Amino acid sequence: MLRILVLLLMALPFSSAQAEAPPIPQSKAKVVGSIEQQLKQRKTDKKKLEKEVKTIETQLGKTRDRLVKVARSVQTNEKELQNLEGTIDALEHEQRSIQNSLGEDRSKIASLILALERIERVPPEALLARPEAPYKTAQSALLMGNIIPALHEHAESLKQKLEDLDRISEKLEQDRRKALETADSLHEEHTKLSGLVGRREKLFEQTNQNYKEREKEVQKISAQAKNLQDLVEKLEKDRKRQQQARTASAAKPIKRAYKTPVPKPGQPQLPISGMIRTSYDEPDTFGAPSKGLEIEGRSGAIVVAPMGGVVRFTGPFKRYGQLIILEHTNGYHSLIAGLKKIDTVVGHSVSAGEPLGSLQNKSGGSPSLYYELRLNGKPVNPARKFANLS
Repeated sequence: MLRILVLLLMALPFSSAQAEAPPIPQSKAKVVGSIEQQLKQRKTDKKKLEKEVKTIETQLGKTRDRLVKVARSVQTNEKELQNLEGTIDALEHEQRSIQNSLGEDRSKIASLILALERIERVPPEALLARPEAPYKTAQSALLMGNIIPALHEHAESLKQKLEDLDRISEKLEQDRRKALETADSLHEEHTKLSGLVGRREKLFEQTNQNYKEREKEVQKISAQAKNLQDLVEKLEKDRKRQQQARTASAAKPIKRAYKTPVPKPGQPQLPISGMIRTSYDEPDTFGAPSKGLEIEGRSGAIVVAPMGGVVRFTGPFKRYGQLIILEHTNGYHSLIAGLKKIDTVVGHSVSAGEPLGSLQNKSGGSPSLYYELRLNGKPVNPARKFANLS
């Protein structure tokens, strides 16, 4: 009996160990290992993706910086070319005036010379033989005394006009050559700018794949808007709704295009280089007080962001034509209308001076761009932000 008890006691630890740590089936061990490997791979992929996104965003930032520099150079050349074109027009007008004046002077001088030749043909003996000869001779002498100084003065004037014509013609030639060089340089910079814009859009697409969906939603909002103020208000309501949805549902985050942070405004500048034709609160083409600025520029001139912001709307809207709406910090919005081409998309973050598109072409005159600054949805004087307008 004792022997049986001893054998039982010896067997107890072994049984207990078996009960506490049963062996894991081989198939289950493989499943656990596979899951761990998948989790490890996902972490690796996530880090890799985050690194790629960071690299793309860095490249995008560098591309934007280059775009701002090239755009600034383009605008400088556009302004110089616009000034040259104005100078050339003025010189050509002056050249035509001098040429017309010279034509009239030649006609008058020819008449005087013809009269002198007639007097010269009459011999002195014939003049003396005539009864009225002494009187006529004295009269002719007086006339000649008056005519000769006048002729001399006219000749000096003619000489000055000819010198002015030569000077203007030479200046015209120089300005035309310079205008051609500036135009060639402008064309090269536009080509460079176009390539950079294309690169910016590709980089943007890589991290914002849903931007086309967002543009469609924005177009639906614009179709429902009654006017420009209504459009801005609806876009702002939509932005706040997206922000609330993002906060409320972490499990279903809103896509990247909706959560683009608004950049700093930077140094404010007007969207195009040109002359302000209508200022804020002045009568517009309809006679009503203007809510913005009408700026005249060159056909096809580059249009840039007046301040850093996020693009909230692009596309046609009622009588404004092609329109861009930018959201800035502290409740400000910029509205830019009159574009021929738009080179940006909804959700795009842009720096001050970064290209947005190009001005429309206009035959028989200079096209104009409409710019409006709004605060909390209402138009305000742009002089609030643009010191040179004060």
